[in-house]
Amino acid sequence: MRAPSDMYFESEVRPEQDGRLLLDSLVERFTYHSRDEWVDRFARGLVSLNGAVANLETVAHKGDKVVYHVENYEEPEVPTDFDTVFEDDEFLLVAKPAGIPVHHTGRIFYNTFTAVVRRATDCETAVPMHRLDRDTGGLMLFAKYAETAARFQKNLDRILLRKFYLAVVRGSFPYEEYRCDLPLREDPQSAIRLKMFHFEDGKPCSTVFRTLSRFERDGEQFSVLECELLTGRKHQIRAHLAELGFPIVGDRLYWRNGFYYEKMATSGLDDEDYRVLGAHSHMLYAYKVELLLPYWDSPRTFVSKNFPVEMKTLLVDID
Repeated sequence: MRAPSDMYFESEVRPEQDGRLLLDSLVERFTYHSRDEWVDRFARGLVSLNGAVANLETVAHKGDKVVYHVENYEEPEVPTDFDTVFEDDEFLLVAKPAGIPVHHTGRIFYNTFTAVVRRATDCETAVPMHRLDRDTGGLMLFAKYAETAARFQKNLDRILLRKFYLAVVRGSFPYEEYRCDLPLREDPQSAIRLKMFHFEDGKPCSTVFRTLSRFERDGEQFSVLECELLTGRKHQIRAHLAELGFPIVGDRLYWRNGFYYEKMATSGLDDEDYRVLGAHSHMLYAYKVELLLPYWDSPRTFVSKNFPVEMKTLLVDID
């Protein structure tokens, strides 16, 4: 769904910005505009505070409501179709497509997956109980109401018992089943700050990998793995597989030291890049969950096989 040409973004003044010029706080928080650009937007009456048009002398206080009007707003197109796998009075289990972020990014505010689900289901307060990376598709559990999310968010493992992914990786994975317990954390010395690395002082992480098949394509070996998360750290499956020497096909961040991720961020990727990567989005999909909602007598398992097309062609024989 195309974003409206006129958008209004709301935010709240943070405690640390109390008593400061609104202009200064916006320049610090929202760096996608320079100070001169923010000055221009103030001059054009596009910024308001508590319902009144703001100016360069406006002072903001903790809790004040800021509204920023964006004209001729554009966002990159993302897939917005999804399947509803399960629904009851309190929860939604939906299959997210690969390529759409769950929450807003620097360039996407309107077509986040959370916003898409809210608009499509009329659950205006739907809250994702966990998240998937933008390029990862698959099953996501939403609470329909904020109060439901508040009840279960801190003890999610009591209702979302198990999470399974399918991954297509480079190389012939040598184990039928393997548990990886490498701790992970970000590396402040890395040029790519969001990437996770193995460090002994990292956060505890555990993933179980099970080999479903091995095959060859164009002289290169590949494996299809079922990956079960025992912990839920950022990029856990992707980072574990890269550390083990079996990066996920299409993973721009964890293959070849992030070369294609950096190129995408600077000059963009072309057809040849995607040919080398093997896919337009990485071949990792959250395909199965085991749920036990508080009013059920026993756990239930739900499966989605709405894989991205490039991944689907390699998984035709997977039950």
